[in-house]
Amino acid sequence: MPILTTPTAALRYETSGDPAHPPLVLLHGAMETFEACWKKPLPALAERHFVVGLDLRGHGQSSNTLDGLDTRQMADDVAALLDALGLAQAHVAGFSAGASVALYFALRHPGRARSLTLISNNVSRDTIRRETNFWDAERQRREEGLWWHFLLKVHRLPPERMLGWWAAEDAVRPDLGPDELRALTMPALVMGGDRDPIVPLEETLNLYRWLPNAQLCVIPGAGHGIHRHRMAIFLDAIQLFLRNA
Repeated sequence: MPILTTPTAALRYETSGDPAHPPLVLLHGAMETFEACWKKPLPALAERHFVVGLDLRGHGQSSNTLDGLDTRQMADDVAALLDALGLAQAHVAGFSAGASVALYFALRHPGRARSLTLISNNVSRDTIRRETNFWDAERQRREEGLWWHFLLKVHRLPPERMLGWWAAEDAVRPDLGPDELRALTMPALVMGGDRDPIVPLEETLNLYRWLPNAQLCVIPGAGHGIHRHRMAIFLDAIQLFLRNA
């Protein structure tokens, strides 16, 4: 797989589809990889788009020489990758933490996001994760054996280090409120499940209310990861949106 080298990371990325089609960047969630997050919907999305995906720094096969993670820096990594591929602009879709990266990409690199698709995202700093000790490595190892096995299998770095980085990032990431988000006038699709245990429905609704050119898709009875677990509905919604964005 190709690697993009930056001063502080070596980023593993891949592309799918016809380069003549509109580019679409897909961003995965925290503690995932591009393949694990997007493998299922990727073939359908690559039929009409030139899909660009990467393992975010410190995830999967991408390195991170810094002792920490910052979603704003990840957004700059996306811009560097588009520069390397000669792409001035792209549609950007992100899941969970990847949606935060997409928002920061649009804010920090004006004019480069042709549209935003934001899936299962906490637009304000998360409270549920802090209250449930979400990032605790010992808890995950003890209570979520299959998940822990997945982490050991797909990441080069120790899961304990990565979880510590995300816990620290959660504590310092600035809230994004209406003042910042009103500046993002590109078409946006905000998606979520009304039974998401990580992202309260009100967070999804706030994101929709604060983006001036947003559409809303709430899937009844769905939790986190709607792009995988409710894939047919997800694909119908995002493909219709992208055709008109």
